Order: sequence, then structure tokens, then C-alpha cells
Amino acid sequence: MSRIIDDIFGNKCEQVVQRVRSSANPVSPSDAQDGLFAACTLSCDVCAGAMLQAGAATEARDSEHYTPLVRAAQRGGVKVVKLLLEWDCQVNNPGGQQSNTALHMAAAEGYLDCCQVLIAAGATVNAQNAQEDTALILASLHGHLPIVRYLLQHAASIRKRGYHERTALHCAAEGGHLSLCRYLLSCNASLEEEDTFGNTPLINAAERGVTELLALLLGHGCDVNRMSHSAATALHYAAQHGAVNCCKVLLEAGAEIDAQDIRRFTPLMMSALNGHLEVVRLLLEFKGNVSMAAYNRRTALHLAAERGKRECCELLLDAGACIDAQDGLGCTPLHVALMKGQVQVMQFLIASGADMNRRPDNGNSLMHIAAIGGSEQCCSLLWKRGCDINDRNSDGNTPLYCAVKNKQVKTAKFLMEAGCDINVQGIHGMTALNEAALINHTLLLQTLLLQGADPSIPDDAGTLPLWFVVDHASQENVLLVLAAGRSFQSRSTLNPTATPTNPVELAAQKRQYQLLDWMLAVYGEEAANCLRQYLPALEQTHSESELKTLGKMVRSPQSLLRCCRLGIRRVVRGDSVSTPNVLKSLTLPQMLKSYVGLHDLVSEFKLSQSLPSGS
Repeated sequence: MSRIIDDIFGNKCEQVVQRVRSSANPVSPSDAQDGLFAACTLSCDVCAGAMLQAGAATEARDSEHYTPLVRAAQRGGVKVVKLLLEWDCQVNNPGGQQSNTALHMAAAEGYLDCCQVLIAAGATVNAQNAQEDTALILASLHGHLPIVRYLLQHAASIRKRGYHERTALHCAAEGGHLSLCRYLLSCNASLEEEDTFGNTPLINAAERGVTELLALLLGHGCDVNRMSHSAATALHYAAQHGAVNCCKVLLEAGAEIDAQDIRRFTPLMMSALNGHLEVVRLLLEFKGNVSMAAYNRRTALHLAAERGKRECCELLLDAGACIDAQDGLGCTPLHVALMKGQVQVMQFLIASGADMNRRPDNGNSLMHIAAIGGSEQCCSLLWKRGCDINDRNSDGNTPLYCAVKNKQVKTAKFLMEAGCDINVQGIHGMTALNEAALINHTLLLQTLLLQGADPSIPDDAGTLPLWFVVDHASQENVLLVLAAGRSFQSRSTLNPTATPTNPVELAAQKRQYQLLDWMLAVYGEEAANCLRQYLPALEQTHSESELKTLGKMVRSPQSLLRCCRLGIRRVVRGDSVSTPNVLKSLTLPQMLKSYVGLHDLVSEFKLSQSLPSGS
């Protein structure tokens, strides 16, 4: 920053003037221009005049594309504005990203004196910026009543539309400016104009929640039941935002209490959804219908339950809401509360007599739903009430499977610790472990295996958990499944475009040499023989060098040490040999125990993870 700019920001006006007058060290054109914008920002007419004398251009642009006049009007520097106009600044030149004129900026910021000077200089009163807003609209939005009066006195159009087709009255109502709205109405502003969304000023006022403003607009005869393009009325918006006094004013003015918007939501549903207890109470006092259903057949009780609004649920039940009403999927309020883990609402509804045996269309029990919702507390409470942790839904799936499928680690752990049957096969013969492998979820895989899940159970297509994780090329998950010590000999028909493959063949097919090497290390000669027999099938898809690489891996018999490891692991195959207690119980030297537990492969994996990319 140059010295003269420092002087301007330091309010050293005399030094700035002297510097301009001095011929010994003339001000550069760039410094003069920067100095003019600095003076406009600070509303310093002395420094601005000096910069103009130093050659600053009146129509230049700063980094935000403002002209000096627009910047001065934004800051309310009326003296600078007058000065610039005397230097023949173009009064209607827009600036900034929104292409506001100086009049726009002065009106938006509330500088009446600047507006007066600009209009006197020929500013176009109804000019529109990039968003089509006029100075009157901006002044109305920000509540500057004196400027609105002045603009209307100087031919500003009260019906002109701006951003999203809003009029000045829309903006004043949106801002909650009561006195300004009263003045605009006295100037014959239209009550029923609609913006882009079909909102009238009454709807904007209801959304703002200003009771006096609603009363004012209703007193001038606006339509209390006028709908937006989403079919929502002012009462919908007031109820949604919890404006109980506004709701009362609207209801007393004849608002339709059970009006339904485009989603068939009523005001009662909107207030229940957002937990506005006093609004719910008011609407019920005015006989709002608690049994009406939205587009998905959910009632106000469904919505309150889903959001955990227990007190609203209590009011709705007292008013006659059906506790077991079913939505489009057959879910009751209890079901949706469980799905969202709303413990207090769940307990309240059960205590109030909700049917614990009713199921949605997919046949999920309460335990299924709680498991999917991910609330360990809900699962625990249901278990204590006697709910079956091994129940099956319409697809034959257990709560554990559903928890895994929805990646709910906490509820999956709870169900396993509660003693659920971990190896049940459900839809398509999938176990919880198969599903965890399919979705490639490391933590769930690890937890299931440590709890005794059997990795040797294929699904109906013959697909093992190992096949899934190899298909994902997930090294960590492959190690987890390998550590469980089960056979790989099951061929999957999951891919209809390829011949059935077991995990070893799949790894060779996908060129996953690291995974293939690990499976050879774990399964020994059994895997090596499988790979040798599979090599001819790869001749059409693999290059000669790739086939040589695969051939080298099985050229010699597997080592005696690997065969010993396989033998030991087969002896203890009833348990996961990755479990520390199992390894500890083996009567073997510690080094061999580590080898049996695949610590060599784990170390190799950790080393590969720590190496820089491309190593």
C-alpha cells in the first residue's frame, strides 16, 4: 500500500492535499484511483476531491466492480456523492455483482439524503438491478420508511416486481415492517399479488410471525385462504413456525383449519411435525381433524412420533388420534418412532396401548425396526419386554441381518451380545456375515467374526464372505476373513457373465496378486492346486507375462511351514483362530502361535499401508 493511501486511511487530509499539489513527487494514476475508492469508502470528500484533481477516473471499477459513486452511496457519504456528481459521474451506472446503481445502494442502506441528491441528479427511480429489484423494493425489504415515502413521491412504481416476482409489499411483509406495510397499503399496494412461489403478502407475514401485520392485512380484506403454488395457506406457515398468536388471528378470520397443501399436510401436521405444542393445542381447540392423512397416509401422530415430540403425541391421543394408524408402508406411529430412535415416544406409545404385534408391510417386528434405526437403547428396552431377537421378517431376515445391512454397528453388537443366532440364513441364503462382506464393512466383519460368525456358509449363489471381500479388493477385510480359518472351496454363480469362481480363482481373474499370495499362504497346497488347474482358463484374458507371474506362485510345492499352519488351523476350525483366547490356549511356541494367527500377513499389510504411494 502506497504512502498516500496510508494517509487517506489515517485521515491525514491536509497531507494528502499537499501531496497532490506538490510537483516534486506527483501521484501516480494507479495511486490516484486507489485513493479515490479509499476516500469513497471513508466518506472523505476532501481526499476524494484531491484524488480527482490528481487524475482519478470517475467511472473506474474497483476489485468488486463498484464505481466510485456506487461505493460512496453505499457508505452514505453525501458530500462525496455530490462531489462526484459535480465531476460528471454517470448517476445511473451500475456496479457490483448485483449491478446496483448508486440509488439502489443508498436506498438499501437507508441513506435518505443520498437518495435525494441522486434523484435530483437524474437517477432512474425504477431502475432494476441484476435481480430485477428496484430501489423501492430494497428500501421496503430493509424497512426504510422515509426512503419509501420519498421514492413513491418521486414516481417509484409500487407494483413493480423484483427478485422472485416480489413487490414492495411482499418485501415489507417478509421483513415484518408493520408501519411500512401500513403506508404501502395507504398507497394502494395490491394485497393479492403473488410472487414466483404463489405467496401473497399475507403468507409472507404469516411466515414472519408478526400478529399485528396479519391483522392489518386481513383488515384490508385480503383472502385468508389464498394458497401458494404448493397449496399452502397462511395458516400452514404460521403453524409450521409455531406462531400461535398468528394462528389464532387467522382462525378467527376464517382460515380453513384442515386445509391440505400439495403433500396433503394440514396445519395440525405442520405444527406436530415441528413440536409446536401450543399451536397443536390451539388447533385442537378449534376442532382440527386429528385423523387426516398426508400423501403417504401419515397422520399428525406419525409425524410427531417420528420427530420425538412426546407432548404433542399426548395431546393428539387425547384428542382421539388412532394410536395404531398405518401409513402407506403399513407403519404405525410406534414404528416410525423406533426407526428414528425416539426412546421416550416409544415408551409413551407402548404405555398408551400401542399394538406391539402389528407389523408393517415388510413384516419387520419392533426389534427389526429398532435394529435398523440404530438405537441400542430401543433394542434393549424391547428385549427386556420379551421381544424376540431372532424373529424373522417377510424375507426371512433376522434383526441382526437388518442391522448389518443398514450398517448399524451399535445395534448389531447389542444383538450379538444378547445371544442372537448369528448364522441364520435369510433372503437369498445370506447370513449377517455375508451381508457385511457384501457391503465391505470392516468393523461389522470384525465384530461378527469375533462373535463366532461362520465364514464357510455360502449364499444361494454359492458366494462365500471371502469371495465378496476379494471382489472388493479389500486387503484388510480379506485378512479378517482368512483369519477365521474356513474353507474357500465354494464357487459363486453371482456373476452371470462369467464362469463360477471360488475366491482363489476370482483373485487370479481380477489380477489381485497380493490377495492371491495371502490365500496361498493360508490354504497352502489346496489353494495352489486350485490355481494350477485354473491357469488354462485365463489364457484368453491374461497376457503371457501375467500368466508367468501366476505360474511362478505355484511352480513349487507350498512350504512345509505353510502346510503345518493349515493343519493346525484345521484342528481348531471350530473357533476363529484370530481370537486371542484361542491362540493363547494352543500348546505351541509363541513364534508359531503368531504364525498360526497370520501375524506375518498382518505385518505385511501394515507395512504396505505405511509405504508412500507407488512404493
